[in-house]
Amino acid sequence: MKKWLWLITASIVLIGIFSVMELGPKFFGKTYLETSEFREEYRNYINRLVVLELDPPKAETEYIVTAAEIEEYRTRYGTLAQQVQNIQDQYNPDIEEARGNDNGSLVEILTEERNQKINAIRENFADDETVREKIQEEKQRAVQVAINGLKNEEGDFNSRFPYFVYDLTNTETGENFTKGDLSSRPYFEKKYTEAVPLRSGNDELYYTNYNQTEMMVPASDAEFTGTVQIDRALLAASDRGANIMGHLYTQNTLYILGALAIAGAVLLLTKLRFERNALLKTPLYSKWTEWPLEVKFGLLALTLLFALPFGLANTLSMMEHVYYGSLGTFFWNTVSSLVLNAVFLSLLILQGIWVLFYYKETKTLAEDFRNSYLQRMLLQARYAFLKKSVGVQMLVLLIVVFFWGIGTALLYVVPEAIIIWIGASLFIGLPSLLLMISRFGYLNILMDRTEAIAAGSLNEQIPVRGKSPIAQHAIQLNRLKEGVRQSMSEQAKSERLKTELITNVSHDLRTPLTSIITYTDLMKTPDLSNEDRLAYAEILDRKSQRLKTLIEDLFEVSKMASGNMELHRQRVDFTQLLTQAFAEHAEDISSSGLDFRISTPEQPVYIMADGQKWWRVLDNLILNAIKYALPGTRVFVNLKETDGQAEFIMKNVTRFELGENTDELFERFKRGDVARQTEGSGLGLAIAQSIVDLHGGTMKIEVDGDLFKVTVALPNS
Repeated sequence: MKKWLWLITASIVLIGIFSVMELGPKFFGKTYLETSEFREEYRNYINRLVVLELDPPKAETEYIVTAAEIEEYRTRYGTLAQQVQNIQDQYNPDIEEARGNDNGSLVEILTEERNQKINAIRENFADDETVREKIQEEKQRAVQVAINGLKNEEGDFNSRFPYFVYDLTNTETGENFTKGDLSSRPYFEKKYTEAVPLRSGNDELYYTNYNQTEMMVPASDAEFTGTVQIDRALLAASDRGANIMGHLYTQNTLYILGALAIAGAVLLLTKLRFERNALLKTPLYSKWTEWPLEVKFGLLALTLLFALPFGLANTLSMMEHVYYGSLGTFFWNTVSSLVLNAVFLSLLILQGIWVLFYYKETKTLAEDFRNSYLQRMLLQARYAFLKKSVGVQMLVLLIVVFFWGIGTALLYVVPEAIIIWIGASLFIGLPSLLLMISRFGYLNILMDRTEAIAAGSLNEQIPVRGKSPIAQHAIQLNRLKEGVRQSMSEQAKSERLKTELITNVSHDLRTPLTSIITYTDLMKTPDLSNEDRLAYAEILDRKSQRLKTLIEDLFEVSKMASGNMELHRQRVDFTQLLTQAFAEHAEDISSSGLDFRISTPEQPVYIMADGQKWWRVLDNLILNAIKYALPGTRVFVNLKETDGQAEFIMKNVTRFELGENTDELFERFKRGDVARQTEGSGLGLAIAQSIVDLHGGTMKIEVDGDLFKVTVALPNS
């Protein structure tokens, strides 16, 4: 409770200080008669009194006519020749028409009028005195117009100042002027003597522009002695009396506010000292700290507006200038306004304290700014020109809409501009608007098709219209859609190959394992002869070696696929390595019934490779040809250097039909022998492919009918 009392007291102190500082110099120790408003009112009254009642201007006054005015009067409508020609052009058509109608009397009248005007023009150019008299007449008529206007103001003058009474005498003529009865106890009184007479304070009295005659009626120079008073009874019965009472009420209100400010300041310095923690540990403060930066400062600005410009300043203005009704009405309006000001000022002080202490460290303000909506909008605004054409189009549209709106508003001021507005709307506004609408429509199509892609519809093509950034986006979406479709196709293929891999591994491992289990059980027969035991042992050895080879090949290809294989590169003669590999398999080749045709260059072909691993590539390819080439056919082997690469090619006629999808031959446990009746592990080509990839080379397979061709290329050293 104490903290809220501190806030209210602080706001009352501030209201009192502001009020006294703003209005104190005008109201403290001053009656209404000492204010600048009354001095201005009295000066205006005296000036109007002189001109309207004491010494009104007279139209019979002679005015000076200068040579410049005479020349301007003559040439106001052109030179002599031009003015005469204008008169003739004005009357001659009517005269000719009257002659054509045989109307002699009308011809005579028009001719006489024409000649009179022409003679008058000629007199103006012939005699200065004639022109001077005409100008004098115009000036007197203009002054009479001014005097008539002043007479029309007399009623308003008497109704505005009904409370003034006077008894004055013209010091020159002795003429006496009175209004009302002078009082012994007037509200205001001023005496004028011959030493300090009453006179008009105007330099010029009244402006007139009658008949293009611009002039000022000179002010009166008469002087008066006597007394001017404000009668108390007449003042109380007028509207001005209420204003004078309002001055007194405002003065007393300021005294009260000043006393409250002093008392509040004493309380703040003694009993109600500022306690920061009491204001910072409220539940409302905890919620306030969680609000976005814009909300905090927006509420602070809104409270500031209601507390000062729209609040306190408005109240002070009301106290200073406006007073209507009774004392009770004035008191109620003032008190209610000041209470609202105190509430808003308390909220302003509270928020100011929160802002001051919460953002005492700049890093807190920086953190709140980074999390603010403004920062997010600024960050997003940076991307408006990420595609310059999109940003420019947006900017152009905003400019067009802005000026279109301004042009529409200007039609109420300048309706004639509708022609320009219609042209600009037809050729600039509407085309820009339709262009943007079409772009948004195209964008909606892209959004709809993107949603269809997300739902799995990958067959329908997204339309590409034009070369705009939206069209480029459509192209990218089509590419993305195609990539997704290919990815799904690859995924389906991968799943199929994975299933085949599991099936093939299971089959290839189970076959020798089954034989091992079977012959192991047979060897446990008690009466088994030595010959059968040796035969069974040989079969077990062969199947075990087969199983060992499968497991070692599987382990090796897995290591290569994971990248854990280390290479020991050195400069190797590819030709010599190829010769040794074929020498190792000479016996298998001779028993295979195949005719190997080997072609190598005469000079060595050097490569940077791991000799042992590269030998494994050649070994696997040779064994692949022996196992899967059609017996009785030729196998062509060619080694050559091409464009800085060592290229090894092997071609043979296949024993089994391979089909068209040769890429699957590189998959693990994939064989050309679909029935899996041969002794191959199905890992040969996969191992060879992995070793070539590790060396940075390429290996590709081509099938043309039954012709099988494998090409291995590696940069030579």
